[in-house]
Amino acid sequence: MRIIKIFNNNIVATRSENGDEMILTGAGIGFQKKLGDLVSKDRIEKVYEVREDGKDRLYRLFGDTPMELIDAAQKIRDRAKDVLGIQMTMQALVGMIDHITYAVERKKSGLEIPNLMLHEIKSLYPEEFQVGLLGLQFIKDATGVLLSEHEAGYVTMHMVNASLGENKESISKIFLFTSGVVDIIEDIFDIDFDEDEISLARLNSHLKFLAKRILLKQPSTEDQVEDFYEMFMKKDKRYKSVEKKIKTFVYKNFHHEVTLQEMVYLMVHINKAISSR
Repeated sequence: MRIIKIFNNNIVATRSENGDEMILTGAGIGFQKKLGDLVSKDRIEKVYEVREDGKDRLYRLFGDTPMELIDAAQKIRDRAKDVLGIQMTMQALVGMIDHITYAVERKKSGLEIPNLMLHEIKSLYPEEFQVGLLGLQFIKDATGVLLSEHEAGYVTMHMVNASLGENKESISKIFLFTSGVVDIIEDIFDIDFDEDEISLARLNSHLKFLAKRILLKQPSTEDQVEDFYEMFMKKDKRYKSVEKKIKTFVYKNFHHEVTLQEMVYLMVHINKAISSR
């Protein structure tokens, strides 16, 4: 296998004998290498397949992400497989790496985004949450940064998204939910997400989790989120329009009354998506 791209000393891209593009990681695998050089097979630690439809995002992520964070995410992925039998796809892994990277950056800056569904996650997915908590230790070992259990909840969400089986009908409903909400956001905030945009991928991950919770009719808790709600209402009057349109859309298509907690949860992640563009 010959190198077709060098990200850094520890990450390169190559092609298999079948012509399939792959990203390889390993200590020193790209050190003093040039394009066209043979891969040192004894240095290969992990192999990641590259799908054409997600190639640009994957390349950006591996090019910008410290190797230790990729390793931490891979350890979480391995533990989810070994303990829970969850097979996280490359797409799910990329989403988790992206989230962990920004969570560590926010923590270093003294910022933290609350997980307003933490109680539900801990109650509905206790085994997955325990792996999420273990993931915090993997991240701390790699970076020296100890994230809160709110982030363990977000890691759990990535595992849950990867584990729930989806038939054609549920896939169609989840797509309707995510695309419908994104359309509302784009219309009200006058933005146009690119299909391969990382901020859209993050938003879709949270919308997908919420859609599954609604479709499975899982019980909801009502935490004290009034202060967050008022903050968004004062921050930008467009959130009131977002609230009204999303509530109407969800009730019409899914016969579900969006709770205050669910709405604030959406607003948190809408704010993240539009602020990071």
